[in-house]
Amino acid sequence: MSIVSALRKETPVILPLFLPILISQYAGIANGVIDAAMAGALGTVALASIAVGAAIWVPFLAFSLGTLYGLLIVVSQASGAGDGDGANAVTQQGLYLGLGLGLLAALALYVIASNIALFGVEADMAVPASQYIKAVIWGIPVACMVFAVRFYCEGQKAVVPVTVIAIISVGFKALFNYAFMFGHFGMPALGVEGCGLATICEYSAFLLMLAGYVSLAPRFAGRRLFGSLRLPDLSAMWAILKKGVPIGLCFTSEFLVFSVMVLFISQQGAAAAAAHQVAFNCMILFFSMAAAFSSAACIRVGNLFGGGDKVQLRFSVSGIVSLSALIGCVLMVGMILNAEALASLFTDDAAVIPLAVSILYVAAFFQIADSMQVCLNGVLRGIGDVSVPFLFTTVAYWFAGIPLGYVLSGMPLPFGVVSPVRFGVVGWWLALTVALFIATAALGLRARNMLWGKAGPVEQLAAAQGNA
Repeated sequence: MSIVSALRKETPVILPLFLPILISQYAGIANGVIDAAMAGALGTVALASIAVGAAIWVPFLAFSLGTLYGLLIVVSQASGAGDGDGANAVTQQGLYLGLGLGLLAALALYVIASNIALFGVEADMAVPASQYIKAVIWGIPVACMVFAVRFYCEGQKAVVPVTVIAIISVGFKALFNYAFMFGHFGMPALGVEGCGLATICEYSAFLLMLAGYVSLAPRFAGRRLFGSLRLPDLSAMWAILKKGVPIGLCFTSEFLVFSVMVLFISQQGAAAAAAHQVAFNCMILFFSMAAAFSSAACIRVGNLFGGGDKVQLRFSVSGIVSLSALIGCVLMVGMILNAEALASLFTDDAAVIPLAVSILYVAAFFQIADSMQVCLNGVLRGIGDVSVPFLFTTVAYWFAGIPLGYVLSGMPLPFGVVSPVRFGVVGWWLALTVALFIATAALGLRARNMLWGKAGPVEQLAAAQGNA
């Protein structure tokens, strides 16, 4: 069948997965917006302290989230194979694993927070930032258990209830912030420390609502997640870790790439740094679409792979990848046509806006590559292929993007060599776009070999099922 036929038939199947997950993604972003808005009411130091604290603890949460993503792969494949008991068993092990990962992250962050001055944080921010981190980190173990139950639901296509609960939790976050930061409802006014405490309460409410849903929803009747509890099984946890750790490292690597870019860009002046931040904020808004689509692709492919229908799997992947390219093109056109309006949303500085617009024109082409790269990663994760894609993206970012960005931006080269081009901050985004296209090409070839190759896992699975 043609690509057009695959696109037409797969779109109504993938969209009901994609759209609720996208809303959940934006609900997560809303939590950060709420924190920033309420911290701003406490003053500049409070706002800066939470920003510093978030820059330290969020990477740990991102790694934990990526690691537990391995659970989504296993659950989606088990669901596709009709193995509800297997999905229950592995999710319980995911809960144990998430609790352990969260506690380790919390302990590491506690040590960091106790010595935060060693990281160059200014004295007026060091104490409140440390208080915020020490409060929020104990929510990480709860957040990891939230991810486990969430992936259990999403892997079995129960995405709408998760989205509804995510939206409700945003309301809880605002309420808890109001109580603990400003001292309402009989609570003490704890300032930035209260923001961390509110995060713990929000994740706890999220977990209780998810647990209530899986325990009462008719779709899980007869195979309740907590119907019979199992003891920790290290081999089952290891199976999750083997799939999840490369994804966690991938999430962390991408975060660190932008951190390194910021360090270099900051040497090129305040206007360059501000313009980069404007483009980065826009990119985050658009990237949520790609990330949500990647999760939907992983679930859809995992279900089909678990079911063993290689013809339908290949047909669906053709439609999924084509739709991701179409979404990337739409985002590209939207960013080009609205570059100045987007920049004006984040700044009114006449010196920053033109530079930010120039970056956004480059970032528009970034959207196509990013949409395709993230989608292909989701497709490959759906069939359990995680390590090689991680290497592809890491090499593209660190061995192509960073060195090329250093040259294109006009940074000083060794031995007195003068760079032939000086694009400034725009050069970093040009390099990142090139790196993404390299990663996309490599992942495309990988997907073709894994799904259509005679020695690929799809052929092997079909052969095994045929023999059975």
